[in-house]
Amino acid sequence: MDDAALDLAPQATTAGEYVALLRDVRRRSGLTYREVSRRASATGHWLPPSTLATMLGRSTLPRERTVVALLAACGTTAGEVERWLTVRSDIEAHLSERDRVAIQETTTTVPPADPAPPVDPAPPASPADLAPPAGPVPPELVSPDAPRPARRRLRLAAVALLAVLTVGAAGTLLPRANHTTDDAPTDDCPVVLRQGMYGPCVQSLQERLVAGGLFVPVDGWFGPDTTSRLIAFQALGGLPVSGTADGRMLDELSGDLVAARWPEERVGRYVRKAFPEDPAVAVQVARCLSGLDPYRVEIAADGSRRWGVFQFSDVELSRLGVDRRTALDPVWNVRAARDVWSRTTSFEHWDCAPLP
Repeated sequence: MDDAALDLAPQATTAGEYVALLRDVRRRSGLTYREVSRRASATGHWLPPSTLATMLGRSTLPRERTVVALLAACGTTAGEVERWLTVRSDIEAHLSERDRVAIQETTTTVPPADPAPPVDPAPPASPADLAPPAGPVPPELVSPDAPRPARRRLRLAAVALLAVLTVGAAGTLLPRANHTTDDAPTDDCPVVLRQGMYGPCVQSLQERLVAGGLFVPVDGWFGPDTTSRLIAFQALGGLPVSGTADGRMLDELSGDLVAARWPEERVGRYVRKAFPEDPAVAVQVARCLSGLDPYRVEIAADGSRRWGVFQFSDVELSRLGVDRRTALDPVWNVRAARDVWSRTTSFEHWDCAPLP
């Protein structure tokens, strides 16, 4: 880091100027976004390339932890990081409430808005039912910032950690590895990601699933929810349904995975249209089974799976002669449930009993 870069922070008086100077720090470092991410991980911080690109592409004030991660990756000393954070605090003190919310949203993964779904050609859905939902899917709830004294202690702790990680015993900066290629963010990941794993590689997988329209908590934990979403992606893409992800699978996880995402409200409307005789109970059963999630995949203890809104089993799909991708189509799934109900005029076929 050269002296000109170290003197940039005190010159910023607005959020836009602050981000512009951070962009200049990254540019002067000569590091790609992926190299910054790798170096941030080496100093104990988590800064995915997508988060970095989002932060540097906006004019809103980034979070402290993101600033610390970027500066640590670029080799900034602990004292200079403290200067950057001081300037950031001064700028934040003059922000409006709306701008403070924008800071929280900068590093929050938000499921993309639902595009217009395909038109259903036949009853029971009506044209109104097939209209796209109004407005985007609401973002995750973000906890409010901690009180200023607590944030001050957090900031000092982060700076202290940065000093330990970046300064050697002799008081000099540790040498940085030379990277000349734009390595993929998964280069250092296990060959295969599977349930039970934890860490940044899993978090990268979760971010890709969310970006593709299959929402899952981005917490770095490969639990049942992540397995369910990965299986849904594999089924939707006509890939082998393994519930694990290797490098080739991660390459497949690029772009939109779900062409027409149905939010809970729209699924509920469709279920009511399909069961006019008892719409409330039909919605309760579907909610109990899948949470009205058309891409829900439940895995039983014996390894068998259930698919979609009304959770049809592998055995049922085989008997009906449909594949798993079809089972995740909410139109087919609800209509198939309607056919089952029409033969018995009851919901006893499903184990999930409706609420009283």
